Amino acid sequence: MRGVRSSIFIVLIAFAILLVQSAFARLLAPHPWGPCLTLPFVLALGEAPGVTLVRGAATSFALGYVYDLFTGNPIGIYTLVFVLGFLVARLACRRLSFRGVTFEVGLTFVLTLAAGGLVEMIRHTFTPSGVSGFGASTAFALLASSAVTAAVSPVLFLIVRRTDPESARVSG
Repeated sequence: MRGVRSSIFIVLIAFAILLVQSAFARLLAPHPWGPCLTLPFVLALGEAPGVTLVRGAATSFALGYVYDLFTGNPIGIYTLVFVLGFLVARLACRRLSFRGVTFEVGLTFVLTLAAGGLVEMIRHTFTPSGVSGFGASTAFALLASSAVTAAVSPVLFLIVRRTDPESARVSG
């Protein structure tokens, strides 16, 4: 029961962060430096040894769904990407023996870049031809957003660990 309560708190905290992020979205709109502040929550759950596969996937699904609602994307894009991000983070953390802040920042950068690329490929696939394209400006925006998300990820990982005791980092 404590795990379900922790997952609900994580979704509520992400909801509050999305509220703040959307309040400042108008200021950050012309800049490509907008971070994806909820993806590190998903990655922290994937890294957590005490979070079960079902609970982590369900929480990632809820976080993606809330993110889709806030960003105005068609429902399902970020929901799918967040669940896949959780599964990839879980696999990476099980297979690799790295731990610590440097690993978290690197993992966040790589998976945010991959998630952004996947979202752009999905958008490009389902938009009418000639409307959207993947160019240098999109690549720069993905790199910039991934860098900023990775820079703030240690704080977001810490929030998840404080909220969910089962997400405590395993030392070693």
